[in-house]
Amino acid sequence: VGSRFRIRSGNLPLSLHDVLYMIRDAGSLSGLPMMVAGVGLMIFGWRLWRFCVVLSYGLIAVGACLNWVPPDLSPTYYAIAAGILVGAISYLLASYAISVLGGLVGFGCVWYFMASILHLQGPMGWIISGVAFCAATAMSVLYRNHMVIFVTSFLGAVLFMAGLTAVLAVAPSMYGTFRSMASTSAIVIPFMVLVPTVMSFFYQVSEVHRLRAE
Repeated sequence: VGSRFRIRSGNLPLSLHDVLYMIRDAGSLSGLPMMVAGVGLMIFGWRLWRFCVVLSYGLIAVGACLNWVPPDLSPTYYAIAAGILVGAISYLLASYAISVLGGLVGFGCVWYFMASILHLQGPMGWIISGVAFCAATAMSVLYRNHMVIFVTSFLGAVLFMAGLTAVLAVAPSMYGTFRSMASTSAIVIPFMVLVPTVMSFFYQVSEVHRLRAE
């Protein structure tokens, strides 16, 4: 449903509009499970990295089908089938999938920065984002353990902030303020995700080092 919204405001990309509307329509009761799951990933994500890989690729496949499959072909069924298939493949090839996932995270961050902040789209945007994908994938191969922690921290932060947004939706004034800030500046949402991601990353790294020392 969210992929069919066609409402734009300010510099906020359409995909983020869809997510905000879907979170608001899901209701505040869905916020608490998402917040708990997000905190769990931010604390114990490195222990559940295979699950995070499968979940990430499944959601990517579902989102791609919902946006690209024509409505007359029942995209929901294609999305479910693609999510299961891609998730199963990523589980079997988890060691390689985590490196590609790191590249996709790098690609997405650079693409968002280029399109929303620098307003640079078209071939040049794709070229720069493609270079970012290759660089992030290479870094994921060289520093696999740290990339696992970063990806799980990022996913946990996204879930936590989504749950918090769902809870804030019950207060129209607070939700309106948040949405106004996000529409006015493209830096608001990345900053709100970046802060818990960095905190979770350093916590998980210190926890891994502590367990190794013991």
